[in-house]
Amino acid sequence: MKKISNYLNITNWIVITLFNLLIVSIFGLIMRLKFLFPIPWLEQRNLMHAHSHFAFSAWVSQALMIFLIMAVLGIKANQILCRKYQYILWTNWLIAIGMLFSFSIAGYNLSSIILSFLSTLVSYWFCFQLSKDLKSSKLPPAISILIKAALFFNIFSSLGTYFLAYLKASHQLDPLQQLTSVYFYLHFQYNGWFFFGCIALLACWLYRHTGKTPMSPRFSLVCALTVIPTFFLSILWWKNLPLWLYIITVITVILHFVLWGTLARRIVLLIRSNLSLRLIQDTSKIWLCVLFAIFLKLILQALSVIPALSQKAYGFRPIVIAYLHLVLLAVITLFLFGYAFQVHILKIEKGNHYGVYGLLFGIFVNEFVLMLQGLGGFTHHSIAGTHTVLTIAAAIIVASLYKIIQTQLR
Repeated sequence: MKKISNYLNITNWIVITLFNLLIVSIFGLIMRLKFLFPIPWLEQRNLMHAHSHFAFSAWVSQALMIFLIMAVLGIKANQILCRKYQYILWTNWLIAIGMLFSFSIAGYNLSSIILSFLSTLVSYWFCFQLSKDLKSSKLPPAISILIKAALFFNIFSSLGTYFLAYLKASHQLDPLQQLTSVYFYLHFQYNGWFFFGCIALLACWLYRHTGKTPMSPRFSLVCALTVIPTFFLSILWWKNLPLWLYIITVITVILHFVLWGTLARRIVLLIRSNLSLRLIQDTSKIWLCVLFAIFLKLILQALSVIPALSQKAYGFRPIVIAYLHLVLLAVITLFLFGYAFQVHILKIEKGNHYGVYGLLFGIFVNEFVLMLQGLGGFTHHSIAGTHTVLTIAAAIIVASLYKIIQTQLR
């Protein structure tokens, strides 16, 4: 492994990470097929845990680690990573593979729990190393705050998993407390680590090419602080929630529209005002979809301040799955793809366009049908054929990812 690590550059690691995403999508396809055909030797719940854990650790976190290392150290796609980060990425990947098999075979057993804990420790290791290197980097304070916020929320989110483990170890089977622990972890992963990691990468890319940042240090800090109050959107169904806390949450939701709308406008103006800064055609289409998905996310977030809607939404599985996939696929995954094209880690070739368009189409169909399922649940009407269409969409995503990877290996 030591000899292999000596030759792995940024591009090599991203291709490995794309293979991880392909595995995630294949597991998603298998879970969809189980709704149509009996596959008794595969447990759906075990596949779901394997799918989600591998997606978080081997795809999103691994990709963010690689890109953030690249941004902080100022290295290029063809440069070989230093040894300490090679060790972190190899360790993270091997543990993720272990979780994939462990969860698939036995679900939540002792080996799965140990591997999950080790994966958390690796994330701490990465955050510590990158924080040290960030001190000596020449990035503007506004971008440094975004990166520090992403790293902090990555660590902070793990408190939810620890509390969940405590509840299970002490045999406290209160479903509300367990659900709150899960939502705590998901909120600070999605809206903290994932989202701020992507915003930091975009701001860093703009700074490298224009010498300007689309936000001030104060703006970055305010954006980071709003992540904590919005967690309470996930638990508005708690009884006797203090009125003052509800009011703070509503104000924060309104502030989110102002902050992210202002940031989007500044980014667009900065790109347009620099004639030398050109978005690759595929990137512009991908990031346009990301911008629309973020806007949709903000609308859904605003609607969830209504307690009656929040109670139904967070208690109804199709709605939760649709929202999680909206953020993970339409926002985070698509942004990372666009970023990889824009910084020339992924190659732009004729065959790539079919893969990119297929990926966009598959994700759109997946989200649209999941939304129909959610609306059907609200109105107590079952829509025929949704499982079949979701299976087709999952197959399109798998085929598209395979086409993109095939182009990179050519």
